[in-house]
Amino acid sequence: MAVAVLVGTAKGAAVLRSDETRGRWSVDALHLPGWIVTAAARDDRGRYYAGVTSDVYGAAIVASDDLRSWRQLDHVPRYLPTDTGNAEHNRIIRASSARAFSEERRHVDQIWKLHAPGDVLFAGVSEAGLFRSRDRGGSWEPLTALNEHPSRPNWIAGFGGLGAHAILVDANTPSRMWVGISAAGVFRSDDGGESWQRKDVGIRTSEGCCVHSLAHDPRDADVIYRQDHHGMYLTVNGGDSWELIETGLPPGELSNGLICAYGFASAFDPRTRTAFAVPLAGDNFRYPLEGRLRVYRTRNRGAGWEPNARGLPDDCYANVLRGAMSIDHADPCGVYLGTTAGNVYVSRDVGESWTALPVTLPKILTVAAFEV
Repeated sequence: MAVAVLVGTAKGAAVLRSDETRGRWSVDALHLPGWIVTAAARDDRGRYYAGVTSDVYGAAIVASDDLRSWRQLDHVPRYLPTDTGNAEHNRIIRASSARAFSEERRHVDQIWKLHAPGDVLFAGVSEAGLFRSRDRGGSWEPLTALNEHPSRPNWIAGFGGLGAHAILVDANTPSRMWVGISAAGVFRSDDGGESWQRKDVGIRTSEGCCVHSLAHDPRDADVIYRQDHHGMYLTVNGGDSWELIETGLPPGELSNGLICAYGFASAFDPRTRTAFAVPLAGDNFRYPLEGRLRVYRTRNRGAGWEPNARGLPDDCYANVLRGAMSIDHADPCGVYLGTTAGNVYVSRDVGESWTALPVTLPKILTVAAFEV
């Protein structure tokens, strides 16, 4: 099975294409030059979407039917002019943007996540919120029950501001879904987004509740892996409670002195029920421990993790961001990883061994693998 991998970077996107063996790759770069590419998805009719932003022009969504030619959609998720913004989030975003915007208003300054289950397209955005399109991005509606959740006044803007960056949908019960927000926690809806409950019982935290990424088992949506600021967790009851699963993961030290398995990216292979994580040295450093890039995996729901090093460097001091790991659905599973130094690593054997592709890209923000 051939695979195409869209790699979103700080200066555009590259498309990596494999042959049927996934052993030979070509690099098609650079698409969407001038745009910061932050998210990607494909709908059930084969259209690709990418979330992009610009320090000058703001956030947008582009679409393609072939991963070669792209067009900007006419509409993008937007808040109402009367929606009040988070002051700290606006301070963080304003410091890195050339755009002038009201400090008090709530703005969509980035598309953090795109997810296309069935005939619906979801967008998780910054300032944190969730939007839905039922016409392939032609129009967008806010999921107000989440966007105006009673806990919103207590949401804390993290290092990158307030972002809704993880979206999971139960394939068997599409009205059931989860959203991860930094730094506000995990929220679950059981009624198609009409109401939302926070699901953070069991997470150790001193302030806020900063989930970094979520990965679940599509065949058993109650099983969710959670890479959190304060460690790696698992729920087997849809988020009603979480347990720490760090056996075998190397510990990093946070700025508050907490020792835990710190990282951003996670992924899950439903065929082998293998979960993947990339531990980092902690929130002070945000690079692999001792400079050794390793992907850890568990096949027993976190009872034990094992590192995989073959083909990965021992001198890597780049970060692996929350959106920068993806899998395909081949047998065996392929795993794809990008770093902030612009390196791309490919495994075609469920993470057992890795190959560095001969390309150096700008800072990698998102990686999305598609069977073609």
